[in-house]
Amino acid sequence: MSRCNPYGYATDAGPKHLMGGHYGPEYAGKQVTLRDGIHGPAVCEREADRRMRLVCEKGHTGPIMDLCGQHALEIMDRMAQCCTRCVWPDQARGVNEACDWIMTEMADARAKQDIVRYKRLEASLNDHARQMDELLARGVIIKRPLKLVEVS
Repeated sequence: MSRCNPYGYATDAGPKHLMGGHYGPEYAGKQVTLRDGIHGPAVCEREADRRMRLVCEKGHTGPIMDLCGQHALEIMDRMAQCCTRCVWPDQARGVNEACDWIMTEMADARAKQDIVRYKRLEASLNDHARQMDELLARGVIIKRPLKLVEVS
């Protein structure tokens, strides 16, 4: 088996699936390298002793990871609280993308001191927030835990 690779840095220069693909590797943070420029806490030097993937009860699966025992425990303790695919279904992602765009436009309106445009955008953002609340209330957005399962 290969080296432990819990976050993707050992083989492909970083994670491709942050929050289930919701964010790219640019959001991984600064713990990927130390001052030596070689490695940081996100890179494990131990040998992997198992191949695993996260799976939810709905059948959504994450990438296969070569893990050591310590990272298998860490992932179950810290990263398996909810399936990102269940918490961010396509409908919610679309609403969230609209919210992100609206907030960018609000910042522009504020910088230009365009109060009328800002208030219009604020009302639209509130409408989108209500849409997210409705998706949650209707059970479209569901927080499902993940299990770390061994694969061959």
